Amino acid sequence: MKGLYRDVPQADPPQTIIIGTGNTCPQPVIDLVWPSRGTTRSASQIVSPQERAGVAAPPENIDSPMACFMDCIEALKKENGSVISTISRHVDKYLKANVLSEDRISVPKLHGDDNIMVDSLSSGIIILRERAKNMVLDGFQKECLDVYSNWRRDFLKESLLTLGLQDQEFNMEDNNNMEKIEKLIKAMNVAARILFPNERRLCDLVFGGSIWKFHFREFCTDLATSLLNSALALPTWSHFMRNTLQELIQEFQSYTTLVNSTVFVVRQRLCLQETLEDVTLIPCGGLHPITLEVMYYLYSDYKNKEISTLSQALEEGKISSTVYMARVAELLKSSLEAKSKNANKFELMYYIYSLRRSRESKLSQGLEQEKFFSPECKARTLELLESSLEANSKNYNNPTLGYVFIMNNLRFITVETKLNGLEPIFGDDWLQKNTTKFQQNLELYQRSSWNKIVDFLKPDINQLEPSVAAELMKDNLHWFSEHFDETCNVQSAWSICDEELREQIIKSIENILLPAYGNFLRRFEELIGKHAYEYIQYGMFEVQDRLNRLFLVRE
Repeated sequence: MKGLYRDVPQADPPQTIIIGTGNTCPQPVIDLVWPSRGTTRSASQIVSPQERAGVAAPPENIDSPMACFMDCIEALKKENGSVISTISRHVDKYLKANVLSEDRISVPKLHGDDNIMVDSLSSGIIILRERAKNMVLDGFQKECLDVYSNWRRDFLKESLLTLGLQDQEFNMEDNNNMEKIEKLIKAMNVAARILFPNERRLCDLVFGGSIWKFHFREFCTDLATSLLNSALALPTWSHFMRNTLQELIQEFQSYTTLVNSTVFVVRQRLCLQETLEDVTLIPCGGLHPITLEVMYYLYSDYKNKEISTLSQALEEGKISSTVYMARVAELLKSSLEAKSKNANKFELMYYIYSLRRSRESKLSQGLEQEKFFSPECKARTLELLESSLEANSKNYNNPTLGYVFIMNNLRFITVETKLNGLEPIFGDDWLQKNTTKFQQNLELYQRSSWNKIVDFLKPDINQLEPSVAAELMKDNLHWFSEHFDETCNVQSAWSICDEELREQIIKSIENILLPAYGNFLRRFEELIGKHAYEYIQYGMFEVQDRLNRLFLVRE
């Protein structure tokens, strides 16, 4: 063990002379370690019990183990600034470095040292250990650990504040705030590699054994969770942020409580982003494999928990075996059975293939490891899935296909949620938001393609001479036919995940296109007369027929 503490003998340190033995609080101390405590006597002055006889007795609790322990804690608190200054000098080069350089500029490595606090407080640690031992022997173990934990919890916060790395709240607008993100990355590194290892070393020296471990994990969890939640508040993570989390997440987990849902969510988000990063675009705008896999695992987790709950209810006699068997049979019935009644057989085959492939994927391994323990994990994972799909949709060269891609995946998530009874996981608010988001993408889809075609059918000819108006309508009809034909050819090669959604989209196109086209043809015939049909390439039935042949590709 390096540092000053290894050289300190087990006897009382020479700076402090104590009168008294056993578990009682020592008599007044000639203390040169902490002059600020008010001791003014010289080291040669020793106050005996007899000398105190003529002095009014202090309150009874002054001599209690708790008072002695609290007195020691208060004295050590005054050393916080000195300890933090030592830490600051140790990490100074790292704190001054630019850690967010995306072009991989060299960054000083942060070297850990778990003896900083021990070296700074060595004499005080010996006294604190003795007073903590007295507290435990007198039956005040919990109170002792609570007081200690509060002190160290405050110290961790004070450390980040003094180092200029105080925990900050993030929002959607902060995704490009490099200064705040840089401070967060530095705070996570300092916490995981400097503060937490030092706290563990300090706890072990003060208490020994294992009685301190839960409390140590608890006060470290407060800070770790706060830092990780700040990272989770960012809608996207840069490569540098992801690399930081991948390096530190195991260390954070080793210093925090064993069941920490925030750590699980971070691991899942890292897993999802890593998986998505390597996946190419779906050429026809169909279902993304990641959507299939996430919904599959959400359903599997829900099903397993429901069966476990039913088994417990059966054991406790709350339900009959008949009810139990019927409900389990319902839960075990694969959603593929319901799909096979309505879905195209190619879609069904693709879905089965995706599930089989998922068992060997990175996502499968990552999600099975974390097991989706908490409702928060489920909700945050679905949020990440949606944001990832949204980002993926923007990579299409044709924005219209990006809207089709989003509609496909949102539709699948909604159908699977309802089909498998997953509404309790997400709640009515989520379903409503999902429906709203779908409608927004449907409107964007119409606006980016079909609204432009409809615009050809609305020429302003009211103030024009009949001959000029006729020529304008001929030109518009020509360009309508050209764009209509091109759009139908392109979108006939796109994919829609189920027939009901396909019908819904086609119906929405008919509602804006057919009335406008019908009105145009009537005005055109009135203006051109009997020669009008020489210019009409598509009649009303031909337009409807072309629309009905959209989205026929199946993956």
